[in-house]
Amino acid sequence: MDRDAVRPVELVEDDERPDAPLPPSRWRRWWPVPVVLALLAVGAQAGLDARARAQDARIASLPGTLAPVGDTVTARWTVAPGDVDVVSAGFEVAGAFVGLRQEGEGYAAVALGAGGGGVRWRTVLDADEARAPRCAAGDTGSARLYCMVEAPGSDGGSLLEIDARDGAVLGTTALPPADTFARVDAHTTYVALARGESSCDVSAVVDTRVRWTSRVACGVEPQLVVGGGLVALSSWGEQVTVLTRAGDVLEEQGSAGAEVLGDALVVVTLDDAGTGTSRLLRAGKPPVAVAGSVMVPRVDDGSAAGVVVTADRSTQGFDARTGERLWRYPVPLSGTYLVRGGKVVGSSSQDMVVAIDARSGTVQHRAALRRDALPMAPVTDGLSFLTILRGAPSDPPRLVGVPAVGGGGVLEVTLPGGLLGLRQEGRRLVASGTDGTVWVLG
Repeated sequence: MDRDAVRPVELVEDDERPDAPLPPSRWRRWWPVPVVLALLAVGAQAGLDARARAQDARIASLPGTLAPVGDTVTARWTVAPGDVDVVSAGFEVAGAFVGLRQEGEGYAAVALGAGGGGVRWRTVLDADEARAPRCAAGDTGSARLYCMVEAPGSDGGSLLEIDARDGAVLGTTALPPADTFARVDAHTTYVALARGESSCDVSAVVDTRVRWTSRVACGVEPQLVVGGGLVALSSWGEQVTVLTRAGDVLEEQGSAGAEVLGDALVVVTLDDAGTGTSRLLRAGKPPVAVAGSVMVPRVDDGSAAGVVVTADRSTQGFDARTGERLWRYPVPLSGTYLVRGGKVVGSSSQDMVVAIDARSGTVQHRAALRRDALPMAPVTDGLSFLTILRGAPSDPPRLVGVPAVGGGGVLEVTLPGGLLGLRQEGRRLVASGTDGTVWVLG
């Protein structure tokens, strides 16, 4: 190529032009998304927390639930000897123990403030000195105390309906002579009177009239149990007689006892080895038989409706309508149990706290039992499942537990020194000392 063919070239810079707008970045387009997700997460967590608090509050309001238990409890007040029966009745209404107290040669229904033992109210009962009144709490949530009183020189007695919140007498019903009673509703009361060593008269009083009286077999100090549209006269482990609401005897069983579970009257029969067989009775329906002795929950949130739990050499769950076994746990639970969130919560010889799915029987071991400790039936304050542990007879009791919801380790509540016994009465922990002193803790 000819060199002349190469021409000089002058490099000229382009004219300055304004910056062109950049396309929006992905971050600028999507920055609201993580913020919204974070807000949604916070809102969802707040909703979950609110529901959890509402559930805790509902559990705390259920019958059988303790008042809140902290890390440490102390003796709030000493129970006077004459008030021990009031506290031991375990009937607490509006923050007060309600029951019968003997006062010299007379009697009174009283309410003792659970926080300090002061008398909230006192209603004197005009009773024959030779026959102490018999008092019983009304239906759960009714805030009623019923006292059967026989006035001096009277033939028969009266049933007083007392408002357990203020001691006012709301009504009086005339009754025939009786040793025990069961108030069913505003119109019907059953009474029983011993007629010798092994027979009793059971009567139905409707309004003020005796509708029927049946003489039946009975044991020592029988109690009337009403449920499933039936009435039973029961001396636990000795004798049970079941009657219809019309007074007809359905059955008589020796070595048996009766109690109420849901909508059924339960009759538990024991064999010579102490093994139980339970039958759920409902008026007009065939009985449902299940193996073992039926257990009644201390606290029930309703999440295991239709499931019956029994215990003997093992713990079993049954369908309450058909008697079909749903599951079996090879270790018997101690005493009673709790129901929360579809779980049967109890204590056993292996676990301080164990949770069993009420439908499937799936087991969750919440806290293993320590050596040389005997667990009592669990209690709850809504936030925790607590178990009273006993060692040697002379050892003080211990109170341990786990959070009721979620995980968490075992916690131990610090108790006052000098305790010999510990139990739940009403919504409180009640302790006894080596010298027989009784305290309400808090």
